[in-house]
Amino acid sequence: MCEKLPPKEHDTTFKFLFADKEEILLLVKDILHYTWADNIEEDTIELVKTNYVTQQFSQVEVDVVAKAKLKDKEVYFYILIENQSKVKREMQQKILKYMISLWAEEIRKGVQILPAIIPIVVYNGIGERWNVSTDLMEAFDIFKDDVFRYRVVDIIELDAKKLLEREEDVLTPIVFYLEQAREDRSELIGRLLEVEKNLKKLSKKNVDRFLEWSYHIIRPRLAEEQKSEYDGIAKRVKQEGVEAMGEFISNVARLLDEAKTKDFLAGKFEATIEFAKRLIQKGFSDEEVAELTDLQIEKVKELRKSMVN
Repeated sequence: MCEKLPPKEHDTTFKFLFADKEEILLLVKDILHYTWADNIEEDTIELVKTNYVTQQFSQVEVDVVAKAKLKDKEVYFYILIENQSKVKREMQQKILKYMISLWAEEIRKGVQILPAIIPIVVYNGIGERWNVSTDLMEAFDIFKDDVFRYRVVDIIELDAKKLLEREEDVLTPIVFYLEQAREDRSELIGRLLEVEKNLKKLSKKNVDRFLEWSYHIIRPRLAEEQKSEYDGIAKRVKQEGVEAMGEFISNVARLLDEAKTKDFLAGKFEATIEFAKRLIQKGFSDEEVAELTDLQIEKVKELRKSMVN
C-alpha cells in the first residue's frame, strides 16, 4: 500500500524524520561515519529554511538543509530525498546547483568564510541500486582535476626571461619580468632597457596597456618633480605609437636613475643629520660637529637650536 503513495508523501515523511536533530546526528555519525561527526555540538543542529532557493530548483523533490557547529566551524548538511525506482544520472549536477544556491545565500548575508556543505542523498528506490559516482567533480568531465583546485603563478619564481625569448605581441612576459624587479630600481632600469626590443614588437593596443601598467608601477617610483616629465613622455608614445617606445624607455630609465640618486643622497643627508645630533648630545662644539660631518656651521647651529627648542 505504501508503494502507491505519491512521491511527495514519501518526501514529506523523510522531511519529518530529519526534522529532528538527533536523527540528523545519527545519520552523519552512526550511519555515514563521518570522521569529524564526533565533534558536532548537538545543541547547535538546526533546520534551515530553503525558500531562498531559486524557483527553478524548488520544483524538484523536497530537500532538507540543517546546519551545525564543530567548535568554531560551521557545516551545512544538505539531504536530498530520492524515492524513484531508478537512479538519477543527473544527481551530480543537481547537487552542485543546490550547493551554489546555498553559498550564494551565505554571501548575500555577508559571511567572510563560506561554510562547508556536506551533500547526502537518501535513496529508497527498490528497482535499482545506486550506481552513480559520488564524486561531484566527475560532472565536469575533462576538467574534473582542475575544478575546486587552484594553481599559483608565483611571479618571483617564474622564468619570465625565457618567455621573453618568444618576442610575440603579448604583454604578460614583459610585465612579469619587470614586476620581479619592481622594488629594486637599479635592476628595474636594467630590465627596462633589456625589454625594449620586446616592447617595439607590441601592437598599439598592447603599447597602451603597457603604459597603463607603467603609470601605476613605474611612475610612483619617481620623484614628484619628475612625474610631469614622465607624463609628457608617455603622452608622446600614445600619440606616436610603438615608434616612440625607444625614447620612452631611455628617458624613463634616466628618470629612475635620477630618482635613485636623489633618494640615496637624501638618505645619506638624513644619516649625517642623525650623526650630527648625536655629536651635539655628547657635548661637541659647533665647530667640531661641522668638521666631523662636513655640514655648514650655520646648519649645525640651526640643528642645535631646534634640539633645544
